Amino acid sequence: MGPRSRRAGSLAFRVLVPSVAVALAAAGCGDGGGNSKESGENLRTVKVALSIKAMNSSFAAIPVARYLGYFKEEGLKVETTFTPGSTQAIQAVAAGQMDMAAPVPQSLIPDAVNNKSDQRMFFNWARSQVASFAVESGSPIQNWADFKGKKIGAQSLGSGTIPLAKALLREQGLNPDTDVQFVSVGLEAGAYHALKAKRVDALMLFDSQYAAMENLGAKLRYFKSALGQQLFSTGFSAKQSFMKANPKVIEGFGRAMAKANVFATANPEAAIKMMYEVYPKTNIPGVPEDKKMEDNKRILALRTTHITSGDPATNKNWGEFPESGVKAWSDFSVSTKLTPTAFKAEDFVTNEFVKAFNDFDAQQIQNAAKNYKFEG
Repeated sequence: MGPRSRRAGSLAFRVLVPSVAVALAAAGCGDGGGNSKESGENLRTVKVALSIKAMNSSFAAIPVARYLGYFKEEGLKVETTFTPGSTQAIQAVAAGQMDMAAPVPQSLIPDAVNNKSDQRMFFNWARSQVASFAVESGSPIQNWADFKGKKIGAQSLGSGTIPLAKALLREQGLNPDTDVQFVSVGLEAGAYHALKAKRVDALMLFDSQYAAMENLGAKLRYFKSALGQQLFSTGFSAKQSFMKANPKVIEGFGRAMAKANVFATANPEAAIKMMYEVYPKTNIPGVPEDKKMEDNKRILALRTTHITSGDPATNKNWGEFPESGVKAWSDFSVSTKLTPTAFKAEDFVTNEFVKAFNDFDAQQIQNAAKNYKFEG
């Protein structure tokens, strides 16, 4: 199958615990000293490793939940840390530095299934694939065979998109270890410049990054595969031992995220203004307010299509991993040699908390969001 619309995800390499500590120290804490309602006594601090370099509007649900006090209502104070990719986020949880991570499945599957690790995904957030290959609209790469001998840009050489890229290339009959070369190009303007300057022939990134490039004027074409499009993407994970010891923390975090997604979908402009308040560095100075809002709304809108795939608000199945999606991941993993054999849902996800995640009035939040006037 040839170039089409956006999508995709990421994978995990074994790294030493000291390496994780260095990665987290370099990334830094993501709280930014902004405003939220997460203050007060008797709040349980929850540390969450996000597999992004810095906060952006694709993750707007987190600042919404912080600003509106959705986490606080659950007795939680959420602290976010940014990591270079899913691999580092997963390993930070494994090392006990973080309570939760936000990885993509192909980063967790090898560790959970092949290595029998204790970590599982508990909240299906991006319910359809967010990563994909992209080339400039005028690129000579027209089909999968054209990728042979080409350089592919990724966020970093430790990025979770590289394992997925390799799996997708194998699915198309290419050998990713010999037919292509992966190059670290960073994100947004840096990645776009690498593509324009012909340092790389293609990119393997995700929806929010491509939207940011389009904000800069990029004209891109996207590649996807039939099987790849059945795969859900970014979710939240934790150790099974942590979930067993702290079920109310898991339930509260997921319910707050579900509420925040409903709100952000109904009122994206308010959601973005909340992001500016909680994460002030996202409110970039020197950019006209209208353009800044338009650019952020484009990024959020793209991610929202994946977050709301299948209409979880109406079906009250926020966070649920569908049986068909798990089977697709198993089939994909076997066919692309991500795992040696098929696996079951319990080997890397859990739906144990889905009922609790959906224990709120989505219509009430949607109505409140539509009528919400942000005053800062």
